[in-house]
Amino acid sequence: MKTLRLIIALAAITIGLQMKAQITAPEPVAGHALTKEYITQNLVYPGADLEQGISGKVVVCFHVDAQGNANQYAVKSSFSEAASAVALHLVKTILWKPALNIGVPIEYDTDYEVDFNAKSYKRYWKRHERLSAPLTLEADTSYKIYDYKQLEEVAKPYFADGSNMANYIFHNLKFPAEAKEREIQGTVRLSFVVETDGSVSNIVVVNSVGGGCDNEAVRLLQETIWIPAEKNGKYVRSNNMQDITFSIGNRNFQDGNTY
Repeated sequence: MKTLRLIIALAAITIGLQMKAQITAPEPVAGHALTKEYITQNLVYPGADLEQGISGKVVVCFHVDAQGNANQYAVKSSFSEAASAVALHLVKTILWKPALNIGVPIEYDTDYEVDFNAKSYKRYWKRHERLSAPLTLEADTSYKIYDYKQLEEVAKPYFADGSNMANYIFHNLKFPAEAKEREIQGTVRLSFVVETDGSVSNIVVVNSVGGGCDNEAVRLLQETIWIPAEKNGKYVRSNNMQDITFSIGNRNFQDGNTY
């Protein structure tokens, strides 16, 4: 009898492990690498912690439903109250793909870790410029994302020199070596969210060209800052699309040559 119970218990454990192995946890819609870059570019280190060189991690837990909607956010662990607020805000801006059980979307409790490293932070911002646009309105704090037709004013790219997106792409696009060699051309379409502070998040390649063009298009978009969309007199989050064309034969490459 004891042997039979042991066999049943072991079988139950095995089945449980097999079922767990078939579950894929929620993933950021932009992918892990791009999401990590977004966090790095937009993390604002608490001043007191930075001055004292205090580093640590903040783990934010939340629930993702079968449609990919995240809610029930809470700070699971933290080294600093000020850092908790920063991490919580950033994690709330991340969009998610739902967890899958044998390919079927399911609800899932998960967490995301935000790393605060004072030395790395200082080193990063010595090499980079933090972009900002002149913002005059209060930001909506609901984290709701609006589509084009719901807005009073759509998001617009901001360039301090009065330029525009077409001119920015013309002067900054670096045609990938692989694409030139393989004569790959076409239009990369990117979907993304403009946050209430004008930063760009949740970049997804909707139409891929390959040959390094996708990565270059993402790089160009990552380095832009926007005037956020407006709704009810406040800056709001908004869904956006951007096409970036790689065309052989046009002088749109940084080196100035025609290919």
